[in-house]
Amino acid sequence: MTRIVLLALGLIFAASVGHAQTAQPFQSLKPTPSACTLGSQSLRVCNNDFQSCNDVCAARALDVNADIAGCTTACCNQFNVCLRMRNCGPRVINCN
Repeated sequence: MTRIVLLALGLIFAASVGHAQTAQPFQSLKPTPSACTLGSQSLRVCNNDFQSCNDVCAARALDVNADIAGCTTACCNQFNVCLRMRNCGPRVINCN
């Protein structure tokens, strides 16, 4: 009797495993949110880097001997590179 029960359970398990491997996964109809929305991690990382870079430029400007020509433009270019690396190209800014 025990053998019959084990055999039946084994057949049920084998059938469910076969179904699980061939069944199509359910797909959500809700669109995947963009990784570049306001407040997203990608945008926060780039914004924080941009702010830090500009803070360095501002601090260097206090030194009379510092060469700060192009400092903010370099920060802007780095910001745009950061956005492009994270597939947020539409959010790049004009550095002129």
